Amino acid sequence: MKPLSPKTLERKYAELGLSKAKIDLLRNYFLCFANLYGMLEVREAWDVFKHYEGNKIRKKDFIAFSGIVQREPDLPFSVLELNEVFTDEPAGKPDMRLIVNNDLIGLGYGKYEQIYRLSDMAVDKPLWLPDSKDELFEFHIDRFYLSEEGKKMAEFLSDLKSDGVFKMHGGKTAEIRDIEDNPVKGKRLSDFVFYTHLEQFEIDYYKSESKKETLRQLFKETALKKLMDYIRMNLQIGNHFYNSVADDLDYTLKFMEEELGVTLTEKQLEQFIELYTNLNNRSHLWQNCGWKPDDLFRATNSGMPKSVSIGANLQNLFDSGELDRDEFEEGLRKMGIELIQ
Repeated sequence: MKPLSPKTLERKYAELGLSKAKIDLLRNYFLCFANLYGMLEVREAWDVFKHYEGNKIRKKDFIAFSGIVQREPDLPFSVLELNEVFTDEPAGKPDMRLIVNNDLIGLGYGKYEQIYRLSDMAVDKPLWLPDSKDELFEFHIDRFYLSEEGKKMAEFLSDLKSDGVFKMHGGKTAEIRDIEDNPVKGKRLSDFVFYTHLEQFEIDYYKSESKKETLRQLFKETALKKLMDYIRMNLQIGNHFYNSVADDLDYTLKFMEEELGVTLTEKQLEQFIELYTNLNNRSHLWQNCGWKPDDLFRATNSGMPKSVSIGANLQNLFDSGELDRDEFEEGLRKMGIELIQ
């Protein structure tokens, strides 16, 4: 929906009849919901709100607020109508509006693809409720890389350097150059800004120069930021209905090598796998409705798959000796996961 003008928003909030303090409280809750859960229906959000706030606000006002705040511009979350995302759903279900983290919303035809993936992954999992409102409100910012595990991963990634070579299908290669057309070979990922193949494809796809420039500015991030975002979204959403945990790790390694020119040494690979596993298991994940996988597994015995298969590239690492299969398998075994062919 198109945003409303400040004057119109002010009038609608006045008609709602809630004090500014209550409106600010609701806006803060919605922001924390988006950061902790990724996506949450308004009716579920009401249950969480009531758990902490009791009857401070009536349910009908809570729902009405969701219909106004969805028209506010420049918020880090969006409120989407259910039938806007799932077109086979009927209109007129305000309590089933979706509070969505903006990072889940893409561009063009597939703009809601990540929402669909998250919806599949989170189905039938209980919501994690922090012990207190103060703990919930810590999620007014994204906390993914603020945990001990997140900081260790960020530190590891910040030391990685690019060999300056794109690796493409069929054995083809190309030089990686930054947005100012300088070679990036030997530079840390934090020290250059460039466009990945997919980003450049999207830029080239549009004929409109204004649209191209919009995308250039959107994709204008360091290689380190792109990699951190890739890992964060991959773990937050997951795709284990179609891929194993090992496959997700495999795809991340491919992204690093093919798009960023990062080939890990044996020692770095062992470090990365440990960091990746710990970051996954000890993070509050959207695909787990806010639960850490370790905690969800203990609470429901269903937070993790019982078995995984290995992808072709991971198998190549085993065959070449770059990765010790026994150690990798033992790590999975400690999590109660069986490695199968």
